[in-house]
Formats: sequence, structure tokens, C-alpha cells
Amino acid sequence: MKIETIKHHRRGPQPVLLALAVSQLFACGACAQGVAMDQSLAAIVVTGSRSPLDPNLPTTTESKTAAQLREQNFVNVEDALKYMPNLTIRKRYIGDRNALIGGRSSSNLQAPRGLVYADGYLLSQFLGQFNAPRWNVVAPEELARVDVLYGPYSAIYPGNSIGSTVIMTTRQAKKFEASAKLQYFTQHYEDAGYSGSYGGHQASAWLGDKAGDWTYSIGANRLKNKSQPMQYVTLQSAASGVGVPVTGAIRGLDPSGRPWYLAGPNGAGLEDSSQEQFKLKAGYDFSPVLYGEILYSYWHNDSRRHGASILRDAAGNTVDSGLVNIGGAVYRIPAAAFSPQNVEEAHGLLGLKLTTKNKTGWNASAVATLYDIATDVTRSSASAPSSGGLAGSYADGGGTGWKTLDLQGTHTPARNEAHALSMGYHSNRYRLENLVFDTANWLNGSANPANLNSGFFGKTGLQAFFVQDAWRISPRWQATLGLRHEQWKAYDGKRVGANNPYPERSVSAWSPKASVTYTPDADWIWKASAGKGVRFPTVSELFQGTVVAGNIVNNDPNLKPERSLAKEFTVERAIAFERTNGTVRASIFEDDIRDTIFNQKNILVTPNVTNIQNIDRVRTRGVEFSASACDVVVRSLELTGNIAFVRSIILENANNPAIVGNNWVRLPRVRGSLTGAYRPNDQWTTSLALRHSGRQYGTLENTDVNANTFGGVSSYTVWDAKVAYRISKNLEASFGIDNLTNRKYWVFHPYPGRSILGEIRGNI
Repeated sequence: MKIETIKHHRRGPQPVLLALAVSQLFACGACAQGVAMDQSLAAIVVTGSRSPLDPNLPTTTESKTAAQLREQNFVNVEDALKYMPNLTIRKRYIGDRNALIGGRSSSNLQAPRGLVYADGYLLSQFLGQFNAPRWNVVAPEELARVDVLYGPYSAIYPGNSIGSTVIMTTRQAKKFEASAKLQYFTQHYEDAGYSGSYGGHQASAWLGDKAGDWTYSIGANRLKNKSQPMQYVTLQSAASGVGVPVTGAIRGLDPSGRPWYLAGPNGAGLEDSSQEQFKLKAGYDFSPVLYGEILYSYWHNDSRRHGASILRDAAGNTVDSGLVNIGGAVYRIPAAAFSPQNVEEAHGLLGLKLTTKNKTGWNASAVATLYDIATDVTRSSASAPSSGGLAGSYADGGGTGWKTLDLQGTHTPARNEAHALSMGYHSNRYRLENLVFDTANWLNGSANPANLNSGFFGKTGLQAFFVQDAWRISPRWQATLGLRHEQWKAYDGKRVGANNPYPERSVSAWSPKASVTYTPDADWIWKASAGKGVRFPTVSELFQGTVVAGNIVNNDPNLKPERSLAKEFTVERAIAFERTNGTVRASIFEDDIRDTIFNQKNILVTPNVTNIQNIDRVRTRGVEFSASACDVVVRSLELTGNIAFVRSIILENANNPAIVGNNWVRLPRVRGSLTGAYRPNDQWTTSLALRHSGRQYGTLENTDVNANTFGGVSSYTVWDAKVAYRISKNLEASFGIDNLTNRKYWVFHPYPGRSILGEIRGNI
């Protein structure tokens, strides 16, 4: 196979006490500062800027604005979701490019159940099971607000909304304005016999202006950081032969409680990365009601990964490969266990938008996204540094990307009209290309067709039509009915070395939605919603397997789509008394999902095969509380809190019946947060926040009984704090600490330890 045909170019308190703390907010209710309370609670927007969301969405939403985000430690844009109800972001260190999202009924190992948009442009990377949204398209300094939608109750959004939908809105200049900030962060981390200080800095700037009919903004961001150890070399199975006696190994128990030794961070365990982002957005008002926009964003990353063996021989020399003797037992350290890696990535986003802005009547919009992963190169050594060998591999994912198109028409009713209509068309195309070459020089080698080791390719496409009607039956009753039809196909799937390409597939699905809202008065809202959502397989879930004797094995190109039937009942109330006011919400929900796509062992075949399969039925039930209030007890004290109690179990699984009845992975029984922000005067702002996640499992078998170790998934309670001082009208400095008590906790990889953050920010 010629290379030209393959490539186009060269992530404390007990639960009861947390529940009691949140319940104290129920006597309070939304902060008066920055809250739009129009005619009823249904229109409440907890924000200082206008919400971009359809006001008739039949789903639960939560929001935060840039002003609220500056009250917390906010480094990467995904930090905006840190304290959102029933949401988890697997951010392993500052600058983590794989910060996966988990929601009510989906773990952070199910990234395709997370929809992420920025200004209407789709940032979700539906290429694989563990591909995080491209958060790096948005710099923290340009974020104006973030909204989270729960569940597949709106026909407007694709079936991937069976998890959580994140809508980010960036700043839009009304006049000339500019801001810049400089951040510094550091942590000292000690674990498994290895310790060190890891830190970095981030510089960000943004400016925008409106000149006549033109609006523009320019943003730039540069981040440099060193991660704490992400993963370790483990020694568990004894080997035969004579090993070199070594010292330094750390004895412990693996997540299943079996003895093992840790030998230090492996070759990808320590990362030093430099990331740059540039963004240009220009808009033009063709008329008072017609607006057009073009957007370009570029992101570049250069990372160096390396390991560090803690094993020493009798002479004190580092040992990082071969047979070793630890306490009389012999173990084998693979040649590549501590092998380093170099990574280079360059991504570009081009966005186009055209929309009308009529206050009532019909409006139309068109949004197109082209996301291109132009460079995605990983160079890996085949041996530890001590060997001095240059042989290795060159992995190239360039040419991967996606394109989307959304056409939508909406009718905003006048005062005497009863129907608010939405209808539209959605299309996306995802393309994945991945090649691995053997090379004699991993540092400088390039793609050589003669040394092609493996490669896989594939595409998926989706077309959808939807219609939704929010019908105001009476002043107190509203029904929202929607229907979405999706036509999905997978095509051009093939692997290097396979005899035949994968056959093309096509699947269609209807997704009905219904919601009824009752507002007895301006303070209350009662809502019952039900909706079906369909999440189709990604390219790598379908096509990334192995080739044995010319046959494709270990993957299933015939995976069924996930089908969710979700139900929710929500009660919200706005409360105001004396000087305190706010909101409180309680939700009961169930998500019943057929054919969940996940990696598991199939025991019905011999030999057993572990790969990505369909799990017949997983059901999640839960109750969720959220509240916010301001001027609580004392003036200028704002409290926001949330807590969720969830039970998610496997109900049916033909391929592995032994795990039926087990808990779903990485979905805690209890999850919540509590945040307090206090402004004693115009100069000072202080905040203290708590994040809690309860017991959860990392395996479908639920055998990981030792959660607090590398490879485990911990329960945790973490405290964060921040103090900010406004030096002048245009200058502010802040100091913060994440993980105040230096709690050690893991999500397979270790989370950061106590991290100190300093920031200075100016604006005009």
C-alpha cells in the first residue's frame, strides 16, 4: 500500500454532612445580582449576560458567568464545570488535553455521551471512546458564560445528549475592550517512592471592538506546565531467570488487593508540555436583523514525556529494564517500560455563521464547523534511556477531523400566540486516520511506507431532521413536544494488513420527546419530561481492532447504537425573604439505556475476547438537589450547592452474565459540591469550595476493592480556596489553593495534590 493512499500529508465531610450543608440553602433561593427574573421562574437565568439557550428548552439547565468563574480557581476552560451539579471532569493536571466529561448516567470513560459547543460550533470529538472535547478551542479569558443541559429531552440536540450538553458562549465586544492575565501554579507531589515539584504558568490576552457594522475579537493563550506522575511501572508476575538485586521498589496492593511493586513513573508518566492558542473572530451586521461571522482558531502543543526508575543496583546505578531481583523474587521490566515519548499536535478550527435577529416571528440560522487535526505525531522510543537505543515508532494521526452543518428555523411567538416552533437539519462527518511506523531513529524518523506497522481508517456520517413545538396551552400550562430523525452511516473503514475493507453500514432512528410544565405562580415551576436518545458508535469503536492471519479480530464493526429512554421530574422554586433571595431545585430521574457501548470480556466465545461490545441494559436512577442564594446570614455572602444520590446497575448482559447486578463504572453513589463567595467590600473577594465524590468502581466486575492506589477510582472530599484583591478599577490580583488539605485521590491516574495558584489580571 502506498503511503499516498493512506495519508493526506505529513484529562473531609461525610455525605450526610454534605447533604445537610446543602439543605441549609433550601430556605434561601437566585442571587439578585446579575439575575434576569422576567415573568416567571421558567425564565430565570442565573447570569450576568444573556443566555444563548432557547427559553423553551424542556430540560434542566445550570449556568455560570465569567464573573462567577473569577470567584473560583479558573485555569483551563473546563474548570468552568468543576462545581456543576452531577458532573465530573476528569482533569488530571493543568493543561490535560484529555479532560473527559461524565454526567448523571455516564462515566468519564464514555466521552461520546458529552456534547460540547462553543458559540454554536461543535467541539465534541466523536472519534473514539476516550476522546475528550476540544476544550482548547476556547481560552478561559474569552469565556463569557457556560450552560449545562441534562438529558436527551430536547429534539434540537443530537443523540449524544443522552449524557450532558455543554454550551459555551464567548465574549462579544460592544465597544473597544481588552483584558490580559498572567497565572502561575505549582504543586509538590509525593507518591509511590517518587516526589518532586511540578508547575508552570499561563499567559492570556483578549481584545475586541465594534466599529460600525463590524465586530471583531482577537485572543491568544500560552500555557506551559509539568504534570505530576500519571502512571507507574508495576511489577506483579514473577519471572524465571536470574535478576539483578535492586532496592527502592515500593511494595503495595493493586486495586484488586493483590500484592505488587511500583518501580517509578513509566515512560509516559511525566509530561512537560507547551501549548499555544490563537483565535480570530470577525462579525458583520448586514442589516439590523442579519448577522454573519467567521471564526478561526489554532492550537499547538509540544510535549515531552519521560519516566524515572526508582530502582537501584548495589552500586547505586539506576536499573530500568531487564530481570531484577526484589526480596528474593525475580521480575521482568519490559524494555519499553521507561521509554520516553515526544508529542506534537496542531489543530485548526474554521467556523462560519449566518443568523437573523428578529425579536418575534421567524428567525433562521446556519452554522458550519470544520475541525482539522493537521498534525498529530507521537514519537516513542522502543527502549529505556539507559540502553542508548534509537529504535522506536512514529505514530501519525494527521488528516483526522470533522465537519458539521446546522440549519435551524425558529418562530418566537408574539404576545397573543401560543406556539414557539423550532425545526432544523444537522449533518456531521467524522474522519479518522491513524498510522504507526517502525523507525530506526525515534527522535527524527519520519513516515516510511516500507516500515508501516499498523494503520486503521474510517468515517462516520450523520444527518438529522428535527421539529419541536413549545405550546403555551394556558398561562399556567405548557407542553413541549419534539421529534428527531437521525440517519447514520459508517463507511471507508479499513485496516492495514486486512484482506478486505469493512462493509458500509447504515442505521436510522426516531427519537420522540415530550415535556409538560406547570407554573402555578411566579415562584414555582413543575416539569415532567421524557425523551429517547440514540448515540451511534464512533469510528475507532467500530474499526480499531487487530489483524491475525489477514483477518480482523477484537473489534465489532456491527456495534449497535446506544438507545436511551430517559425520564425526569423537576420542581424549582424561587424564594425571596428579607434581603436573601435565590432558587432551589429538586429532580428525580431515570435513564434506561439499551446496548451500552463499552469494553468488556465476552465469556461466550473460546478463547474469551475482551473488546468494545454492547452491554444489553444499564439503568440509572437518582435524585438531584441544587440551590443558590445570596446575602445569606450576612450581606454579600453567596452560597451555591448541589448534591446527587445515584444508583446505576447492569440489568442485562448476554456476553457476560456474571456482572449482571453490578454497579456501573465510575459513577459515584453520592456526588456534590458546596461553594461560598464573600465580598466584604469592593476590593476583596474570598471563596471556599468543597467537592465530594463517593464510592465508585473502575471495573465492570466491581473487583477493585482497593480504590486508593494507582489504577483505582477513589472517593474523595477536596477543599479549594481563593482570595482576590482589586488593586484598582482595572487591575486585580488573586491567590488560590486547589486541594487545600493535599488529599491523595485517583481516577486510575493520580489527581493533583495541593496546588498553589497566583494570578494578576488587567482589563480596559
